[in-house]
Formats: sequence, structure tokens, C-alpha cells
Amino acid sequence: MPRRLGLPSVYLAAAVATAATTAVPLAMTPASGLALRDTPQEPARPYVVTARDRAAARDLVGEVRWRVRRYYTSALPGLATFLTPAELAELRADPRVQTIEPDREIHAMATREPSRRAPAGAKGDGTTVYVVDSGVKVRRDRFDDLAWRAFDATGGTGRDCRGHGTRVASRAHRAAPEAGIASVRVLGCAGTGTLSDVLAGLDWIHRHARGPSVTALAIDGADSPALARAAGSLSRSGMFVVGTADGGACHVTAEGLAFSARAPYLAGIAARHLALHPNSGPAALADRLGCSTARGAIRQNPSRPHNLLMRDGGL
Repeated sequence: MPRRLGLPSVYLAAAVATAATTAVPLAMTPASGLALRDTPQEPARPYVVTARDRAAARDLVGEVRWRVRRYYTSALPGLATFLTPAELAELRADPRVQTIEPDREIHAMATREPSRRAPAGAKGDGTTVYVVDSGVKVRRDRFDDLAWRAFDATGGTGRDCRGHGTRVASRAHRAAPEAGIASVRVLGCAGTGTLSDVLAGLDWIHRHARGPSVTALAIDGADSPALARAAGSLSRSGMFVVGTADGGACHVTAEGLAFSARAPYLAGIAARHLALHPNSGPAALADRLGCSTARGAIRQNPSRPHNLLMRDGGL
């Protein structure tokens, strides 16, 4: 298990390396035969571009006319960039591009307490729960030295200054007290982040996760094609991914992603099952957890600031 191998130093080094590869400098070597465009006079806005494949993504990043901020290489082929209206229209017509969407604000979501205690038996030893949220306050009295700050897409130290990610991690830890808790920070101190940072977190997990693992996302964004593709890529790689939605029951999408208002608890229960059956795939875990096939779109809380208000220590 990674947590037994000098976790803070190992993951800090990995985080620095990932930041260097996903945060693309603005000054890039132009591709052969291409000339730099003049500085655009039109206002440029942030977008997330999903390419059809990795070769297409590399070609797009190599064309320095796009002001690339991030380059995704694992969970999905794509990039985060600034585009003027003319450039946006040009890329929409480019056959190498699958989808383009605004790089919008992502919010933390409320989760519910489990309706029952975790069952007896395995407690998640040898597994890892990746918590994609606002970070985790790594405290021995809370997580028994099993939590660490794995990656911070915001460029910080991974510290949770909001508390939301720590509470999500605590619920997963209570369900699987011997599972490792890897903090993947994608939200800032206001409890909000950007779609491009969330994708960077999922990209990091896809590249670095080892062994039986689960990913928990207590954030909104179910209507994002790029986020659905990145999370679906994690699922296809064999990782159980559970996101937060309004309904308490567990539902599974066609991409194999699970959604429930009790997402942290389900992540912990999945880790417990993986401790005994490490080769169980996402479909088998969903069946074990009693998840049903989703009918229609998954309902999530709307992206509004009031979703971030937490009273009495709740989520």
C-alpha cells in the first residue's frame, strides 16, 4: 500500500511532478509550420476542450496559438485554455475536438449520514479512498495516521481551510477505519473550485492510483461532459467512483459511476469489500452495494453558494 512507503514525501514529489506536467507554461515551442498569432484584441474566456483522442490532444497543445493552462494526459485527452469568440468557433469546427465547455465554478455538495452502521468484518485494510474535495486536515486523532495530502490542484499545500473535505473523509474513515485516505484538493477556502482543477485531480488519480481504490466526489458537475468522461475513465480502469446526488439511494450511470447522497459512506463500504475481494470491479461493487441503474439524468444540487453553508458541523 502506498501509505506504508513514506507517504508525505512520496506524494509531495508526485504532486510537484504532476503540477509541472499539467500546468502548461504560456510560452511553448510552436509546432512545425505554425506561426504565433498576434495578441487577441477580443476578450478571451476560460474553456475546457476534450479532444477525440490523445494524439489529437497533443496536436492541439502543440499549436501555441491556444493559451493552454492545463494539459490532461491520463483521465481524458484534453486541455484547459483561454479562447476568444473567434477561436471558440474555430475549435468547435475542428474534427479533432469532441466537446468544448466553459471552465465553470464547481461547488462542494452536502452529504447525508448513513441510515445504518457499517457491517462487521473487514475494515478496509490495504485499500485507498481518494477524497476529491477541499483537502483534508491530516490529524492522528482523527485518522490514525492513515490520511495524507496526495495532490493539490489549486497550487497550495493541500490544507483544508474549509472543513468540507475533512468531514467527507471522516465519514469514509468511519465506514472503513483501516483504509488509507488520500486527499486530492480541488476546491479552495471558499468551498468552490474550477472544473479544470477537478479534472486535474482526476487526471492525477488516474496516473498515480495503485492497488484496490475508491474515489469519492462530494462536488457538483454531473452535467459536465469532460467530468463525466474523466470519471468514466477512472471507472473503466477498474476504480469504483461514487459522486454525490440528491437521492439517498445508490444509482449507477451507463458509464459505471455511482451516485448517492451518502457518497462518503458508500466509498468506505466499497473499500471494506475491496479489502476482502481486491479484484472486484466497479460493476460488482455497485451490485454489492445495491445500486440500481439510473433512469434519466442524475439530480444534483444546483451550483449555488447556499449549498456550501454548513451548520452544526454537518455537511
